[in-house]
Amino acid sequence: MIIKDLGSIVRVCISEFEVYNFKRRFPCSGLPDTRVAFEFEKRNGDLVDMNPYGMDGPGVAALAEDAWNYAIGQWKA
Repeated sequence: MIIKDLGSIVRVCISEFEVYNFKRRFPCSGLPDTRVAFEFEKRNGDLVDMNPYGMDGPGVAALAEDAWNYAIGQWKA
């Protein structure tokens, strides 16, 4: 995962390979076979955008949570 600081927003980019590994653990996730990016409000972790747009479901929510937790872990390191 790659983190990009955009001021009040943080973007977490997840590679195609990382999405593939996630889908092996969560096969019914509905995630695309491409890289994914999530944008969060820094102050509270609210998800404000994602790419590709229109993804939905518990698999997407789980990957977004993983991405946010990764970002938090990098700031505390």
